[in-house]
Amino acid sequence: MESLEPQEPVSRRQPRLRLIGYAATLAALALAGVWFATRHRERAKPASRDTMSSMGGMAPSASPLPADASSAQGELQIDLTSDDLEKAQIRTVHVTKGATATELRVPGIVTPNEYREVHVTSLVGGIVKQVPVVLGDHVKRGQPLAVIFSSELAEAETQYLSHLAELVADHKKLVRTQNLVKLGAASQQEEEEVAAMHAGHESNVRAALERLKLLGANDQQIAALKQAEQIDPNFVVPAPINGVVLTRTANLGLVVNMAQELFTVADLSTVWIMASVNEKDFASVRVGTAATITAPAYPGRLWKGRVTYIQPQVDPNTRTTQARIEVANPGENLRIDMYTDVEFTSPGAPGPVVPEAAVQSIGERRFVFLPVKDNDGTFALREVQLGSGAGGYYSVLEGLKVQDEVVTDGSFILKAEALRQHPELH
Repeated sequence: MESLEPQEPVSRRQPRLRLIGYAATLAALALAGVWFATRHRERAKPASRDTMSSMGGMAPSASPLPADASSAQGELQIDLTSDDLEKAQIRTVHVTKGATATELRVPGIVTPNEYREVHVTSLVGGIVKQVPVVLGDHVKRGQPLAVIFSSELAEAETQYLSHLAELVADHKKLVRTQNLVKLGAASQQEEEEVAAMHAGHESNVRAALERLKLLGANDQQIAALKQAEQIDPNFVVPAPINGVVLTRTANLGLVVNMAQELFTVADLSTVWIMASVNEKDFASVRVGTAATITAPAYPGRLWKGRVTYIQPQVDPNTRTTQARIEVANPGENLRIDMYTDVEFTSPGAPGPVVPEAAVQSIGERRFVFLPVKDNDGTFALREVQLGSGAGGYYSVLEGLKVQDEVVTDGSFILKAEALRQHPELH
């Protein structure tokens, strides 16, 4: 049964159908263009690791990598064109086995050699009469530093002469008594009494002599003391060693007591450098570790020494301890309390070492570049853990083994390319 609704004429439907067909054709062409452009970009890119895996290890624009290539370890790669490779002037070396020395730089202070520093005291009490030296004077052993008028010394000398005179008289009496005993004019008891008295006076003389020696009198001075007129109350304070007068408290008219310190004399031909070693660096410094000392006051000059002692206690405020280095100072250029720089050097254990030129830092991490075999212009970026550095080399703790080939010259250019090709490294 025919529809009663009016129908559109065929002549009006045909133009509309043609417009729909044209639109569908244009949409198809646009989709084809997008697909073509996408495929073109994918082919222009270097193959990623995932793409290579999905294609059985083959990249659409690169040669197959050998089994021992760096990319096998999941490392990033840097690709250089032939022109860039020629401009970079890449040079490589092999990792070798060696021992790098551990170097540590710390501040130090010059101090006197305490084993060659003497605090000069007075052995007698009295009044300072003369002081022939001043601060900084170089003195010889035995040279007078001060003269003290001492009644104590005069009394000791007087007592010695008194006992010595009594001993001389008793000795004559003992000789006479012994002769009388031989003649029968004196008894044995009288001889014994005189001998006992002689022994007592002999002991008194020895005691007085020892007291003079304790007060600083030498044998020559004692031998010259024979009469009361030779008693000298002036006590000479001698220099105990060859050295420099560092301190002086003795002045004219000063009343001093026994054992009071008057001078400090130090031999500065050798000095101590007290280096402050941080707690975290204790393992790098030990007794016998070599040290090189420099001073801002003398640019270019070096002093050599070795650690002779390390304090067993740590300063609770600074968390440091003091390492002592003994240094020869023949010209006395190293002055007391002078600031110095101390560099400790100790040999490390043998192991892989890499040139400093091969190491590049990115942030706080350190990397080296390894050429990928059979693939010119491709380099692997490998992170390494390094130990101490010395003499242009770093010891390798992790990441490289002996005979690995690393880039030296041109490594900085490779670093720049790595940052450009792999922005995630920033």
